[in-house]
Amino acid sequence: MKKIVLFGDAILAGVQHERVTDYFTQRIQTAFPQTQVVNCSIPGHKTSDALTHVQRDVIALHPDIVVLFFGANDILTVHEMKPGYFTNNLAHLITEIGANKVVLVSPPYVDYHKHPERSWPRQIQFGLAAEQMAKNYHLPFINLLEAMQAQQQPEKYLQADGLHFNEAGYDLLEHLLVPAIKQVL
Repeated sequence: MKKIVLFGDAILAGVQHERVTDYFTQRIQTAFPQTQVVNCSIPGHKTSDALTHVQRDVIALHPDIVVLFFGANDILTVHEMKPGYFTNNLAHLITEIGANKVVLVSPPYVDYHKHPERSWPRQIQFGLAAEQMAKNYHLPFINLLEAMQAQQQPEKYLQADGLHFNEAGYDLLEHLLVPAIKQVL
């Protein structure tokens, strides 16, 4: 049986109303019933955190596909992470996992009016950095930031907190992710 691993932060972990759920994991499992879907996402994590446990939590599972979706925490100005550091972390993760197994998702849109520490310029910088990594490694890439911004009101994809996804956000993510996973399978 093939194995899909979801590896990211709170958004991929399925946080709804401040608690982790299996909501998004089940959606992907339903889309791929002949696979095992394992969610190794941890709320609050950045790419630098992911480096510390990618071997134990992801590679040890021997996945066929890994959905790599970080960035909402990396862009925080309080962490002072630079886009170059973000790309370096992504490069290490992609190399350790194996580029032939990775589907890369850009950082999402975050309501920067509610979260000024996640400014719009940083969202763009980190989105472009992720896109460049996908090109460098020839990865299937989901430009989630662009897809969310294509709407006149990208906040419609977010819970009231302006950060975590609501049902519409997960609908969009699933709509974009399922074809990318099929491309790798």
